[in-house]
Amino acid sequence: MKKKILVITVILSLLLLLLPACSSMQASGTSGSLKSITKPYIGEYECIEARLGKTDLLEKYEFITISLLDDKKMEVSYKPKNGNKKTFEGAYKVNEETREFTGEVGILGVKFNESTKIMNGKFTLKKLIFSMPLIMNFKMK
Repeated sequence: MKKKILVITVILSLLLLLLPACSSMQASGTSGSLKSITKPYIGEYECIEARLGKTDLLEKYEFITISLLDDKKMEVSYKPKNGNKKTFEGAYKVNEETREFTGEVGILGVKFNESTKIMNGKFTLKKLIFSMPLIMNFKMK
C-alpha cells in the first residue's frame, strides 16, 4: 500500500512539474508562428490606393489584391465593379537583408518585373504607362 501511494505521489509530482512547462511552450508558440518569424511578408495584400495619372482606379474596381502564397509564388486578383474576378499567378523573390520584393507577372505573353520594399506590411508599386505614372499602394490584410 505504501508503494502505491509513493508511486502515485511521484507521478502527480512529475505531472505538476511538467504541466506548467507544456503550457508555457504552447503560449510561446501562439505568440509568434514559424511563418511570422521566418517569412513574415507571406500573406495577402490589398490595394488601398491606385492612381493612373489623376484617375483613381479603385473607383472602377471592387478589389485588387496580391497574395504571396509561399516563398516563390504569388497571385494577383482583381474584380472590376461591372465584371468578373480575374486571377493570374506569377513568381517573386525577397531579399531578406534589404526586404526588397521583386515580382514577375506575365500578362498576354509579356513579362513584367517590378521591385519595391516591403516595410511594416506595406509596399508601393510605381510604373510609367504611356508616360502616365501608375502608383499602387498595398497593405497587408
